[in-house]
Amino acid sequence: MNLFDGSIHYNSSEIKDENALADARFVGSVFAGSGLTLADYAALEARWIDRELADRAGLRRVDSLTGSEIVGRKSGNYAGIIIPYFRPGANGIREYRLRRDHPDIEYDSSGNLKPRQKYLSPPGRSNMLYLVPGAPEEMFPDVSLPVVITEGEFKTLALWRLANHRASRSASLPPDRRIRRLQLARHDRQDHRA
Repeated sequence: MNLFDGSIHYNSSEIKDENALADARFVGSVFAGSGLTLADYAALEARWIDRELADRAGLRRVDSLTGSEIVGRKSGNYAGIIIPYFRPGANGIREYRLRRDHPDIEYDSSGNLKPRQKYLSPPGRSNMLYLVPGAPEEMFPDVSLPVVITEGEFKTLALWRLANHRASRSASLPPDRRIRRLQLARHDRQDHRA
C-alpha cells in the first residue's frame, strides 16, 4: 500500500477474482494508483482520448513512489499515468508502463534539451504489443481486418476511438480534423460537378 495516496499495487497474480475485470468499463477500480485528474483527462482529450476510453483502458494516476515501484526504479520523479497491458481475452493485468509527468532532460547532439525516458517499463521487460482492453477477441483471428501499427499506447487508443467513431458525429472531432473533413467534403463535391 502506498502511504501517499492509499493506492494498492495489484500484480495479476494478486487478483483473487478472475472475473473482477470482466466488464472493461469498470476495470479501473482494481488498478494501482488513483483516478485520473481533470488535468489528465484534458491532456488526454487533446490526444483524442475521451474520458470513457481512458477509464475503459484503465489509465491511472500514480505518485512518484508508486510509479518507481511499478517500474523498478529507485531515484527520480516517477509520478505520472500508468498504462495497463492485457492479454487478448484475459482479464488480468499482464504489465504496466508508466508515462512520466516529468521525465529526465538531456542535451541532444545539436545542444537542444529533450525529454529522456518519458515512457518506462520494468527492467528487463521487452517491447509488448498494446491492445485496447475489451477489444472483441473474435477480431484477432480475422485476417481480413486491416491492421494499423502505431508507436505507442496513446496513439493506439486514439485510433481505436477514430475507428469506432460514427461519421455523423463529426462535431466531436477536434477542430483541425473537422476542418480537414469539411475540406475533403467540399473537394468531393467539386469533383462531382465537373
